[in-house]
Order: sequence, then C-alpha cells, then structure tokens
Amino acid sequence: MIQLLLVDDEPMLLKSMVENDWRSIGVEYVFQAASGLEAVEVLKKTPIDIVVTDIRMPGMNGLQLCKHIQDHFPRTKCILLSGYGEFEYARQAIMYGTVNYLLKPIKDEELMGEVSRVKTLFEQEWEHVGSLERARKTLHVHLPLLKSNLLNNLLTGSSLSSSALAERLKEYQLPFEPGVNCSFILVRMDGGFGDAVEHDDLLFEYAIHNIACEILEPDYNVWYCKDTYGYLCFLLQDKGKGESFVTRGDNVLEKSAYELQLKVSAFLKGQVSVLICDEGIFPDELALHYRKSLNEFRKVPRSDKGIMIMSGMPRVQSRSLQSLYSPPSIQQLLEAGRWGDVRKKLSDVFEEMSSKKMDTEENMMEVTYTLMNAFLYIAHLQGKTLMEVSGLETDVSSDPRALSRADQVMEWAIGVLESMESGSIREFKDGKNQLISKIHRFIETHIAQDVSLQTIADHVTLHPVYLSSMYKQEMKENISDFIMRYRMEKAAVMLGSTDIKIYELASQMGFQNPPYFSKLFKNYYGVTPQEYRDRHITQS
Repeated sequence: MIQLLLVDDEPMLLKSMVENDWRSIGVEYVFQAASGLEAVEVLKKTPIDIVVTDIRMPGMNGLQLCKHIQDHFPRTKCILLSGYGEFEYARQAIMYGTVNYLLKPIKDEELMGEVSRVKTLFEQEWEHVGSLERARKTLHVHLPLLKSNLLNNLLTGSSLSSSALAERLKEYQLPFEPGVNCSFILVRMDGGFGDAVEHDDLLFEYAIHNIACEILEPDYNVWYCKDTYGYLCFLLQDKGKGESFVTRGDNVLEKSAYELQLKVSAFLKGQVSVLICDEGIFPDELALHYRKSLNEFRKVPRSDKGIMIMSGMPRVQSRSLQSLYSPPSIQQLLEAGRWGDVRKKLSDVFEEMSSKKMDTEENMMEVTYTLMNAFLYIAHLQGKTLMEVSGLETDVSSDPRALSRADQVMEWAIGVLESMESGSIREFKDGKNQLISKIHRFIETHIAQDVSLQTIADHVTLHPVYLSSMYKQEMKENISDFIMRYRMEKAAVMLGSTDIKIYELASQMGFQNPPYFSKLFKNYYGVTPQEYRDRHITQS
C-alpha cells in the first residue's frame, strides 16, 4: 500500500496533480502540502513512501525538504520538479538521495510514469529487506537465543508437535534425536567469582558455558539454556546414541562435572554446584525429569557445594525456619517501630539458616516473601506503595533469581528497613507508638506471670479503661486478643521446636491449669497440643 505526498505552492498545479488517477498505478493514498514546512508536518504524522515536490517554494524549498527527508525518513523516495534546468540543482538533488529530477512543465502521464517507476523501486527494496536470505542472516545472529528459548519451553512442558519440533531442530542445527535417551546437568553459581559485582554475572555465565561445552562436547551433543531460576542447564545426548549416561563403567558425565568444578574454581575463582539429572527419552520425559531435579536441587543448601547425582540423592523434606515465626512477628515489630528488634530477629533467622544448613532456595524464598508481606502491610497501612516508603524497586515476584542468596536477601531487607526508619513513615517515634512498644515488651517478658490489663496499666501508669480504649484504637484489636494470640503462637513454636512437657509449656505461657491451656489451644488451632506436636516434629 503506497502513500504519496504531493508538494507545490501553486494551488492550480497542486490540484491538477492530486486529481490524477493514482489508484491505476497502485498508489492507495495521496496527501498534499502547499509548502515544504507543511510537508514536514505531514511526514511527522503519516508514513509517506514517495514525495513529489517543487524546488522553488517559500520558507523551505524542495532541496531543503529532500535533505530533511534523507536525514529523518531515509526510506522515503523523492522526485523533484523544477522549471529550471541548471546542473547545480540536479547535482544537489542526487546528493540528497533524490531518485529523479523532472523539468516543468510536465505531463500527467510522464509524472505518473515516473511515480510508477519509483514505486517499483521502493517495493523491490522492501522485498529485499524481507527476503529469505535476509531472514537467514537474522536467524544466524539470533540463533543462540532461539535455541535457549526452545529448550526452556521443552523443560517447562510446552507442547510442540513432533513435526514442529523436528523442523525447529533442523532449522536451529541441533543434532538431537527424538526417542533417544538424554540427560542434563543443572549448574548453580554459588559464589566467589573474584567477588565480582552483580552486572558481571552474564560474563561469568558465558564463561561457564564455554568451559562446560569444551569439556562435554567430545562425548555429547550439548544444548544450553539458562532457566527462570538462574540455573545453567545443559541437555546432553550421547554421541554413541543409546549408551547409558551415569551407569556406564567410566562415569564420563560425573568426571566431566568434577572437571567443570575444578576449571571454574581455577580460572573464574568461583564455586558451582552440579546436579546430574536422571536419564529420560527426548523430548517426552524431559519436563518430568527437569521438574523433579529442580525440586530436589532447590532443597540443597548453598553451603553444600558439590556434585550430586539425582538417582542417588536422598529425598529431603523442606523445613521451616522457627525463628522466623517465633512471636513477636516481624510485622508486629514493624508496627511498633521496633527497628532494632527487627534487625535482631533477622540476625537470628540467618544464624539459624547457617547453623542448621537451611540456606536453600526454598528457605530463601520463605524469608523473602515473609519480609515482603510484612513490608507491604506496613506500607499499605499508610496508603502508600512499598516503593514510596522504601525507595527500592526490587520486585521479588518478577524475578525469582533476584534474592536467591542469603547476602542478597539481607542486603535488600536492611535497605528497606533503613529507608522506612529514616523516613519515619508512620511517625513511629510519637508518644502512642512508644507506648504500644512498651506494652508489647512488657507482655513478651512477663507472659508466664500476671499480664492482666490492670498490671499492664500499672506498668505504663495509665488508667485501665483509657489504656484498653487507646490500644484498640491504635492496633484494631483488644489487648486481651493480642495476649492470647502471642501465647498460642509462642506455644506452637515451642511445640514444634522443643521437647518441653505440655504442662511445663502451659506454665511458661501463664496457665496454671494445663487442661484449660489444652482446651484454649485446641480452640485456636483445631488440634490438641500433642496432636500439633505430632504433626510438626522438629527435624535436625
């Protein structure tokens, strides 16, 4: 669909040119302008293919218009009309990319014939842009990304017909045969790498890819991608076609994985963990084995760097971080403006993570989303977004890799805390919030003793009625509800993390009658303390 712009400051001539039967030569739309400046405005708003313009016009002449078009719309073709046949005009017209220079007066047939010729030239150029040869060159440039995307789709179970897959494999020059055994290794970057800054990750990933291919390609066809969780995935098909990967006598794949670790350590100063996944038929069993392998790898602590063989890995159950949920919660501490206590709680969480070897990606996600929920709650209480109160733009939901290591999570959490504290988003230092914080501290330290309303009122030197009313107004719950919730949540944590006797636990929670404690616990959780313990046996 060709669009033509006619430019002339002589109204009668312009009208005559517009009225030609342009559709007969394949020109769909015709625009007009009475000056060069008016033509520029048309060009800004409409994609014009061919411009026919007079040279002599006030303001911006035809040569200047052609120069403007060459600078800003290089694919637009220009035809110049002039009553002056000087060589200098023709020379400048050619210099500005004009396709022809016609002398006035010109017959309609001659003008339409020239536009038709330029139209053909224009269409040939665009056919070349979209030609198969150009497409092949573009494909070659983007081939690594296309290969990676296709493998990611297969790993995640995206459906692709046999014929479509065969076509892609051939087009992408991938020597993988459907119906033949394949395996893959997952590589996790665990740290080091010369203490490189974050933006160097892509460079190190590329280097690891090159090292892995150098090691693996003598024995295997190798197909690489990086998955959505940041693992480097290498799909392998034995060049012997059918020989077992892991069980054959020379353990080539395990040796290759070990060599990869050594080379990465020696040349990149980094540490990687490698999981050798189970064999499966390509491509039918690929997604299933990937999902199982990913699930198990995410439960392996980052402190356990090494080589793992999926078929020989013990099945490990995920565990929750007790210190993360032990009351008072992070949300409660944030509400009370207890910044120091939030930092102490975070320190306890990461200490537990380290001492119990729970620095897995599952636990990292557990910590991250617990913190994110608490931060969002505090921000939304103020009618603001998290970005407004923290000044940070990290969205953990958009990139699972953003906070997958303990140092990343801690840096992010401390950054949010510092922004919240310095901004005083809820005026945490005002009198009422200091009072709420003092009440909570008293309850937490005296939970096994008398924490009645009167005792608390005496501690903060307020009348019980005023204290009760003020607390409910500020915290949207009765003080007795907070005390009960604190007792039940702390009891639940201790049942799941210690072997304390239930009657001793009742006493520590301020109940002198253990059966009454058990009754309240069951009302709160729907199970007795013993049943709760049986379901939450502590794993060491």
